[in-house]
Amino acid sequence: MAVMQASGNFDLVSRAKELLWVIARCDVENVSAQRPMALAKLRDLESRAAELKIEDLYGAVVANRG
Repeated sequence: MAVMQASGNFDLVSRAKELLWVIARCDVENVSAQRPMALAKLRDLESRAAELKIEDLYGAVVANRG
């Protein structure tokens, strides 16, 4: 069970990292088309992270530098 949860946490953090890159890229390139969708998905991930007792999703993203 712990292995499945760790894998789920890694997947969630990896997805959050991808979405943060999408948001950053939209900001840098001044393209807003995908930003609202990415923000909505990131909000969903934040909710799921809270359910999984990941208190600081952004800290987890930063710690996962790979």
